[in-house]
Amino acid sequence: MERFGVVADDGNNGRNGALVTTEEEEGSDGAGGSCKMQQSSEDYKQKRAKFHNEEEDPIINQLPDGIPVTILSKLPINEAARTTILSRKWRHLWKFFSGALEFDGSPVMKNIKKDINKALGRQLQMAMEIMFDAERKTYTNWINELFSSLKSPTLEGLRFWFHVATDYDVEKWLQYAIQKKVHKLELYFGHSFEYVLPLHLFKVENFDSLRVLRLKFVTLTSEMLEYLLCCCPSLETLSLNSSGVPNSMKISSSSGSSLKLKCLELVRCWELRNLEICAENLVSLKYCGPHLDTEFRSVPRLVEAEFGGSYVEFTRESFISQIKVLKLDITQNVPQVVYWLCQLPELKNLKHLELVTCMEDGITLSTCALLLKASPSLWRFTLKMLNINPIFRRASTFSKECEYSLKELELVGFCGATCEVELIMYMLENAVRLQKIIIDTRFPTKPKLKPIGEHSTSWDRESIQKRALELHKKIPSSVEVVCL
Repeated sequence: MERFGVVADDGNNGRNGALVTTEEEEGSDGAGGSCKMQQSSEDYKQKRAKFHNEEEDPIINQLPDGIPVTILSKLPINEAARTTILSRKWRHLWKFFSGALEFDGSPVMKNIKKDINKALGRQLQMAMEIMFDAERKTYTNWINELFSSLKSPTLEGLRFWFHVATDYDVEKWLQYAIQKKVHKLELYFGHSFEYVLPLHLFKVENFDSLRVLRLKFVTLTSEMLEYLLCCCPSLETLSLNSSGVPNSMKISSSSGSSLKLKCLELVRCWELRNLEICAENLVSLKYCGPHLDTEFRSVPRLVEAEFGGSYVEFTRESFISQIKVLKLDITQNVPQVVYWLCQLPELKNLKHLELVTCMEDGITLSTCALLLKASPSLWRFTLKMLNINPIFRRASTFSKECEYSLKELELVGFCGATCEVELIMYMLENAVRLQKIIIDTRFPTKPKLKPIGEHSTSWDRESIQKRALELHKKIPSSVEVVCL
């Protein structure tokens, strides 16, 4: 009798193995033994081939070349790497990953960072900072090892969104991004890490693949801006958040070629004073910051706008009448906003309006009335209230002004304040086409922005939901009500 087993691979995709035989009958002649071994070897190969044909998933193993890699590139890199256990054929396929890689810091780094802020005593903080630096170094080394393992000539995107210690690795990562011809590049290395986007790296190779660039706390020089607009012909989205920028920004193509930029975001760029835009393909504009001197020379396709901080100058621009989606944040604007909105031209194309406010008195209602009156074609209105404690004052009486075309009303951060109830009653009276009201009782800001437990005493969702149900009874059955 003989025993067979696989003890090692021969390097051919793990398909063949070394054969082990055991002679248990002594005295057999050499020829007979040789024939038995040959026959047994053939039987083993047949059994092995039958095993693979029956046991392995035919769909996975019979996919055309390139399809498995395309599937892997749609997954997060850690999920793609786990597919090595599917079969030997898939063992190294993950190395040809060409999707988007996102590095937001390891879970250990995030937990230590939270604990540092809560630690009592300088010595404990210093010990935890040492632990954080060690974990960050390990995480950085892992990124570098991963990059050296990947064999795909291109990558869809790269996102670095965690605190770094030095710019040595940052420059290597940027070089890697340029070499891999990424389409989407997002950079944030910490608010305390001063980093200037290096023009000399981008000039080494042609970066015509870049479509999306998002920078946070990364300085963009005037030379770098000019390079992006002139030498990155595929650039469609430029987002600058809390970044250093030139005092004057001119968003246009100086070379005469058409600028493909579709989305521009400028948030808390405090150094910016003058903004000039000539962008035929610009669709979306977001600005949040101080007063600007603006000039919009050509923005024929601009239909989406979001403004916060000082945005009075934008309400005077000619493009405001063509906007279809408008978001206004008046949390930092005191009653003067009502005065400026009184001068607002007719928003004849506006379909969706979102107003973010933290005021609980008549200013909110006055602002809503002014915006609604200026928007004859509006069909969806979202009011996001950032108030924490509801104020139950005596209700005001509003006269019927005009019939709105509004079909859908959404209240985010509803807490049952008097002004919210008044707004709904006002809409029911004036919006004769109203079909749906959404009452969202969830806390309107992201929980991670507040310390743990801070919401528990000030945001009693159970009581708020009861107020929402009481309000529901006052709404006609012809209007659909959704309570979240």
